[in-house]
Amino acid sequence: MRFSISNFKDLSYYISMQTDKTEEIKDKILNDWNEEKTKIEWEAPERAFQKRDKDFWITAIAILVLVSVILIFVKEFFLIVALVSVLFLYYVMSTVPPQNLKYKITNRAVYFGETHYEWDLLNRFWFKKSLSSEMIHFETRLRFPRQISLVINDADKEKIREIVVKKLPMVDQSPNFVDKLTKWFADRLPFEKKDKEVKEEKKA
Repeated sequence: MRFSISNFKDLSYYISMQTDKTEEIKDKILNDWNEEKTKIEWEAPERAFQKRDKDFWITAIAILVLVSVILIFVKEFFLIVALVSVLFLYYVMSTVPPQNLKYKITNRAVYFGETHYEWDLLNRFWFKKSLSSEMIHFETRLRFPRQISLVINDADKEKIREIVVKKLPMVDQSPNFVDKLTKWFADRLPFEKKDKEVKEEKKA
């Protein structure tokens, strides 16, 4: 097969055009990365919050007293102090409403308040309701924190999912064993009446 000068010129022109397109795509990617763009932003409490009723605290204190009696027999006094401290801290967090924060998701990172985590520091994500707040949770590649959680608005959940799923894989629930264990206990211990029971009592 023979190549004429015209064919050679056409081939050179084609290669040149393809090179220009490649460079244009590279420039566009670099420009998109260098220019930080906000995908979504919202304002919500800095942590999950729910006021607890009297039944909850009666049950929690009764369990604490029972456990403390058992620990007294085995002389684990420091553990008793630790449990009382945890319950007191939880009481404070359940009675003092959290402040609102500004959250933002961009093409570079996830922001909450003055803190941010770039996408390459995050591994995967999932949604899980905590107390009465809808939340998005991220597993990080760091030793600490291993997980970050952001309170979101119910109306923004689907839009946030569409944005984040382009960056990270989504899982159905937390892969963390401690979270699974906590959920198991929360579903089985009757600290307070379920929402369904409360609604039925109101109807009655």
